Amino acid sequence: MGNCKDCRHWEHHHDMRNKKWSTCNSVDWVGYDQSIDDCDAAIYADASDDSGLEAGLKTGPMFGCVQFQSKGGVK
Repeated sequence: MGNCKDCRHWEHHHDMRNKKWSTCNSVDWVGYDQSIDDCDAAIYADASDDSGLEAGLKTGPMFGCVQFQSKGGVK
């Protein structure tokens, strides 16, 4: 699996105060209840007057991430 820094979707940004960050532009926005494909990832957001803002990264069950760490505690 490749690294984000080598991907065509990885974009670098900086502001006038010289703060720097990078973003992945292959990740789309989807609705809170919208489904996505098995290997995809998307950002969702939902705002409600009663409970505030909820946002997160939604992934399909076969999405692969280079930052993967097993939950099982295997050494």
